[in-house]
Amino acid sequence: MKIEYLGQSGLKLNHKDNCILVDPYLSNSVQEIDSSDLKRKVPIIYKPEEIRNVSFILFTHEHIDHCDPHTVPIIAENNPDAKFIGPFPVREELKKWNIENSRIIDLKDSQIDLGNGIKALPVPAAHPKIVISNDGFPKAIGWLIEHNNHRIYIAGDTSVNQEIINFLKNLPNINLAILPVNEDNFFRRRRGIIGNMSIREAFHLADELKIKKLFPVHWDMFDCNSALPEEMKVIYKGYNWKFKLIKNISETNF
Repeated sequence: MKIEYLGQSGLKLNHKDNCILVDPYLSNSVQEIDSSDLKRKVPIIYKPEEIRNVSFILFTHEHIDHCDPHTVPIIAENNPDAKFIGPFPVREELKKWNIENSRIIDLKDSQIDLGNGIKALPVPAAHPKIVISNDGFPKAIGWLIEHNNHRIYIAGDTSVNQEIINFLKNLPNINLAILPVNEDNFFRRRRGIIGNMSIREAFHLADELKIKKLFPVHWDMFDCNSALPEEMKVIYKGYNWKFKLIKNISETNF
């Protein structure tokens, strides 16, 4: 399984002739819908209409940089067999976009079979706190993807708390963590931005959970919600971390 980074928290998991998408943001909808100063910095690698052979799209939460109204309906139309899995607020958005109920899969507290030996487990996310929907699952989640006895933790948008740490510690060892590092701070909150982990928090989480590799995300899309790669480099070199910091996830296969 080959992993491609799409920007923000978006991923394309390629396995044989199928692909699985996670939070694909392949438009400028944040700038067009939310605020004109939120200009996209990461190039759009694929136009939504170019993506084919999609078997599943996984979502972490309903914010438009993760559940994109200018991306998802186009992919849905061009991939009629694709299924959609996400928390309750996401499922409500999908229905508004006229995606058939038969294609929308509810969450469950065990692994979801994605075919070809790939399984996905919902993981609680705190954005900024863990909030439970009427279906009994958090409104924001991460995903643990398992394939060939390798596990990838895709955190989505989340801060760190002990409940999430305890949940992850009860799982088998994680080979790769994909963690957001656009830290929460006063100025971002004043701007209306919900931040996530700081670089140090993400690094400490990976270290405490004995994760083998870490790929930081959610730091390069918008100027006002960014982090500096130089800062990551300094913090990584300044401590005796036990994980490997990944710069190019496309070189990582599972």
